[in-house]
Amino acid sequence: MVDPNLISGSVWIVCGLAILGLGYLIAFRGRADLHANYDESVDPAHVSRWAGGTALLMGLLVVAYGVRETIYGFQPRLLAGLVVVLLVLSYLSKLFAGGLGAGE
Repeated sequence: MVDPNLISGSVWIVCGLAILGLGYLIAFRGRADLHANYDESVDPAHVSRWAGGTALLMGLLVVAYGVRETIYGFQPRLLAGLVVVLLVLSYLSKLFAGGLGAGE
């Protein structure tokens, strides 16, 4: 029988890698248009730098949580903390894609 923590951790790792892939495209390939909330009046380099960097951070956190859950098992407080941090970073990413800090 396979340990449920191994399955759950693996799912988190795969999801984190998907987020990292999208963050890579936005941050390093300059594909700011891939962000769902990208405002075309904002400089794409600014969005790529900040929204892409935020996406990379989100992906790293999800992968780290998946590895941690695979090794040590599930802990509800850590999952709750991850969800809160992801919600905050998602909101920041949305603001960056809309032009926060772009300086007009």
